[in-house]
Parts: sequence; C-alpha cells; structure tokens
Amino acid sequence: MKNIATISLLAASLLSGMAQAATVEKWNSGEINGFTRYWTTNNQGSNFVVWCHPERNVNGTILHILIDGSTPPPDTRVKLIMDQEILDLPVNKQGYIASGCATCADSFDYVWHKLRSARSLAVKFQDERYAGFSLRGAREIMPGPVCPTDWDKRHPGS
Repeated sequence: MKNIATISLLAASLLSGMAQAATVEKWNSGEINGFTRYWTTNNQGSNFVVWCHPERNVNGTILHILIDGSTPPPDTRVKLIMDQEILDLPVNKQGYIASGCATCADSFDYVWHKLRSARSLAVKFQDERYAGFSLRGAREIMPGPVCPTDWDKRHPGS
C-alpha cells in the first residue's frame, strides 16, 4: 500500500509540473520546470525530444534521444537522417546533442527547421543502435521561430 501511495504522489508531482500539454498526430509538447519539450515516441518506445529553456544557457536547449532506453554514448557522434540527408552531430558528456557552441547552434537551428519540414527522421548511434521516428505533427507542434540556443543565450546579438 505504501508503494502505491508513493507512486501516486510521484505521478501527481510530475503531472502538476507539466502545463499546457498538446498532441498533434505523433508529436507532443508540454512545459515542465521552465522547459518546453517537443517529443515523439516510436512503436518500440524510443524517444526523440527537443528541450527548450528560454533562459538556461547550459543544457537549456538540447536534443535528447533515447534508443532502447539509453542515450547515445557520451563523447560520440549521432547521425540524424532526415529525408535522406545525413547530419553527423556531436554528443556531449551527458549524452545530449547540445547547442552551446557556434556550430552546434547553427546545427540546432537547421535541425529545428528540418523537423518542421522533412517527411522522415531516423537516428543512428555510433554503437549501431538505430530508430525511425514519425514527423507527422511536428510542424504543428513546434513553433516557426527556433528556440534560443545555449550559444545565442550566452552571446546575444552575435
């Protein structure tokens, strides 16, 4: 009984921190602890998440990808395949694709627009794990203006 109460309290706290949740086809958005997240989950349970915090300038704006329940190995690279175009992006020490360097910010901007306009998305980790994701609903869920990157937050006007 104590475990059920603990689980219920945990679920309630997570749900109460989430506001303004929306779903369009396969994509979702919601706010939690100052972050807006945009995400999709495929039929195998893999997740592709865009985290956006308008003020936090370290790991505030990132791509967070889980395949088989795990992020990519730290300090490796991830291949994003969108409409047969392959982007090779660095993974930071925490397992995220960050937006804190100038090139990373440019890549993030590009990925944002491609998520809104592409027809297909697949991800391949350096350790050969692979997942495909639907982009149905991404254009409607993700706003046209790109979330401010961590680089832009630290270097306004550059």
